[in-house]
Amino acid sequence: MRALKRVVQHLGARPHAAAEANRTVATLPVHVDVEGHPHLAGPRRPLTAKIRALAATPITSSGDASAIGWSIVLACAHARMQYRDLAKAAFTENWPGLEFARTHRTQGGRTPRLDAAQELTRQWTKAVTAASFTTRTSGTCSPARRTAERTVADLIARMEAQPEQWQGKTGAQSRLVLLALAARVLAAASEEVHFSERDWALAAGLARDTVADRLADLAGRGWIRRTRRAVGPWAATWRVATHGGGETGSGAVFTPALAQRLHEELECARADIWHAQPLGVLGMRVWALLRTGTVPVGELATRLGVCTATVRSKLRALQSLGLCTSSGRVYQGRSRLARAAAAAGVTGAHADRVRLYRLQSAVFVWWFTTRYQAEDSDALAEWGSFPTPAEAEQVHPVDIALAYGATAAGPPVEATTWGAAMAAQDLLREADPGSWWELVAAARAALPAADVLAAPHQWATAA
Repeated sequence: MRALKRVVQHLGARPHAAAEANRTVATLPVHVDVEGHPHLAGPRRPLTAKIRALAATPITSSGDASAIGWSIVLACAHARMQYRDLAKAAFTENWPGLEFARTHRTQGGRTPRLDAAQELTRQWTKAVTAASFTTRTSGTCSPARRTAERTVADLIARMEAQPEQWQGKTGAQSRLVLLALAARVLAAASEEVHFSERDWALAAGLARDTVADRLADLAGRGWIRRTRRAVGPWAATWRVATHGGGETGSGAVFTPALAQRLHEELECARADIWHAQPLGVLGMRVWALLRTGTVPVGELATRLGVCTATVRSKLRALQSLGLCTSSGRVYQGRSRLARAAAAAGVTGAHADRVRLYRLQSAVFVWWFTTRYQAEDSDALAEWGSFPTPAEAEQVHPVDIALAYGATAAGPPVEATTWGAAMAAQDLLREADPGSWWELVAAARAALPAADVLAAPHQWATAA
């Protein structure tokens, strides 16, 4: 009876504050595969029987394909699967539960997606981000992870406190470059990261030459610092610079919402539509600002640091492609961006850039492999020796143009040894797309380390 009385007395009591004090949001280590997709670190685990059954069950007319698909994708992330495993399940093995990635709901049923791979990539990035954040007792997050999160939170806070730094076309490009570095720091859980100009460009949705220019500018203005030069096939290492070389003391707090916003903005920057000539990075910024609400033309011009005529031209382009109305209302969503890209004739533009930069990296690694690993090389057994100038002359210029993607952007590239190697690598990539990039990565890893190459040689470019 006394025990029952004590229970009744405590029914109205609030939970003890100390009980929640030791609980916090911690993060699991996130790695990046050779294609730039994130995944949780650790050995792969089997999916539960419930998830396997969900994945094998066809989607009915009354079923919520998005909710079912999200459950499966999140479970795959928790199981330490990688993106290529999920893509194989969705597009090769055609798991019924992943129907959301292949089609979307319409009035007449389900229609094939124009952006199937991009949608799966987006959901996978969200799932890995969600899976990496777990509610744990305080102190379980590694010091390196906490330091990386503080660095990113502080960087974004400083960027938001100085909006004038990101005005104009070059300012908008510099902003994307910094955000891409922040995402890499988070993914690596390290303040200092290897980042080649090509990878940086693909992460930020920019061209490599643009990134090279912006890196020099940002380093000169004290936002970033290169800690080691690129050597051979090894990328340079970079870090976010702090004021005075020490702690900034901004007091910024890292949250899962901040990470999600960072990844969503970079994903938007990689959309094909911004390759359209009338839009570009400024068109994206106008569209992004209008997403927050109706903004007058004059205010848009002031915030972007451009003239009103430029803003009006971007608004006309956005309207013509169905991304906003004359009143400033914005249309959002990946399918809307995909339709706009199709209307502008730039569908697949980002994928083409990815393909081109990977080909360039592969040829560079091939050249190094021929020079340093001429014997006992799996890569050379697959590729053969790097072509000589005489062999290059036997390659048709059209093949070289196709490898470069030059047929859609001007005259064919001159037939050079490098161009012939590009064409040869493109054929190898088409013959075995499943293992081609892994072979490139393995060949790079088999080459001498950066410190070995740095002594006798000072190479300026990394693959």
